[in-house]
Amino acid sequence: MPVALSAYEVKLLLDKEIITLVDKTGALQRVPSDEQSQQYGAMVEQQKQEMHMPVVEKRLEAFRKHMPRIIEGKRRKLLKSGVKEEDIHLDPEQLLDQEKKRIMQGKFDQMVQIPLKYPLTLEFSECSIALSAQEDIKNRVFKSLWQQGGFITTGDAFGCDFLLYPGDPMCFHASHTVHVLAGGVSRKLDAKYLIRICRLSVVVNKLCVIAYVDESSDEVHFETLEWEGNVTNKGDTF
Repeated sequence: MPVALSAYEVKLLLDKEIITLVDKTGALQRVPSDEQSQQYGAMVEQQKQEMHMPVVEKRLEAFRKHMPRIIEGKRRKLLKSGVKEEDIHLDPEQLLDQEKKRIMQGKFDQMVQIPLKYPLTLEFSECSIALSAQEDIKNRVFKSLWQQGGFITTGDAFGCDFLLYPGDPMCFHASHTVHVLAGGVSRKLDAKYLIRICRLSVVVNKLCVIAYVDESSDEVHFETLEWEGNVTNKGDTF
């Protein structure tokens, strides 16, 4: 089934060689060949037949049910037209075959099935995922969090980069909001920015974590921020 993954999840899976990323856009943009067009046409016709046959079988079943009356009606018509009784030979199987041919030639209302994915075989090539410098830092933070265990999701809904969960996100609320500093600690932090992310974490009852890459050691570091009024009411720290 389709799964929506973030760029950082895809990059992690690629680095772990769990998945292969492929590019099919070139094949999808090309005009189908005559062979592909015929193949698709044959597939559509097969679908029409599969939808048509239940209708045909239902009508044939009704025809079989009334076969004695149908034979008797045809016999009377032949007699009225002057055909002698001994010359009348009505074969039920032959009549059924004639009725099937007649039904098959009839027109029916049909549903058109629209494929949810490209129905023909496609050629594709392997590719990689390109991250910007800022995305690369977020990717390093994501990988560091993942290596420490726990559950991680994107934090768009809470105005942060990542959310951390103490357990399965289907069963637990997030415990931490993680904000990634793309410029590292050497960048001057805006007081309004700190107030905003801290106030946000208090409102949503989560701990606020600032993540950055130390320029001197080139390692990922994490700092947890709390309002002074909440220090006496400590929860788990990161």
